[in-house]
Amino acid sequence: MAASACQRITLVFAFFFFAGLSQAAFSQSPINIEQLLTKPSVWQISSSVDYRGSSLGSFQNGRQLTGSTGLRYGLTPRVEINARLTGWQYRQSVGELQSEEQGHSVSIGGNWLLKRESLLPAMLLEARGELLSRGSPEERSFPGGSVGLTLYKSSDPVVLSLRASMNLRRSYRFESVKVSPGATWSIEPGVNFAVNANVTLFGSAFFERRNASLHDGVTLYNAQERVGLRGGLALAVAGRHSLFVSGDLASDQQGGVSLQWFYEF
Repeated sequence: MAASACQRITLVFAFFFFAGLSQAAFSQSPINIEQLLTKPSVWQISSSVDYRGSSLGSFQNGRQLTGSTGLRYGLTPRVEINARLTGWQYRQSVGELQSEEQGHSVSIGGNWLLKRESLLPAMLLEARGELLSRGSPEERSFPGGSVGLTLYKSSDPVVLSLRASMNLRRSYRFESVKVSPGATWSIEPGVNFAVNANVTLFGSAFFERRNASLHDGVTLYNAQERVGLRGGLALAVAGRHSLFVSGDLASDQQGGVSLQWFYEF
């Protein structure tokens, strides 16, 4: 079923991609590529809502709703700093049993354009660290962070991209047990297509691996790997507003939809 759904997403994206290809005969950067780095001396505020679900047959189901608000500022043509407040709620049902968890986190980060695009792809480095995390089962300061590297190369109106990232979580004690969350890393090649100055289509495939999680040195969750597809639409709305809509589906029967809004001032 998951494979069939992935095929449907691929066909839908391909239809819009090639339908728009015949309309574009101009130089225009995809909107989502422009959003990788904030312009110098410009502030940007963003808000997003993400809903995703997982299923293990009819016996176990999970649903997570995540909302975030962020602030970005372009220090130079190559460097930006940013901060983000994120809140989440997770509900799980196992047979007739149901549970709910919720929490929030505060993080800061920065983006650095290591290399501008030339004959070789552009290179953008992203780094983020969590200052505070509150929620079940952990409540702690400086719980972890992430680093990512994005390469992109344009051939108007198409931009090919490749992103690799790693998320690290610091060990902590829960009651008398030492918990060591497994690191997560991923790689995601993608294609981004500017239909016109106000519309961008994007799609990608991703591979993700989560290393084993340990409790007092004993494996609690084995390493997991998954692959999936992601696709979406970016719109430039009313001058300085941008709107992103995207969806993804993975081989472990997890999937979700996301809505993001950006405003520059």
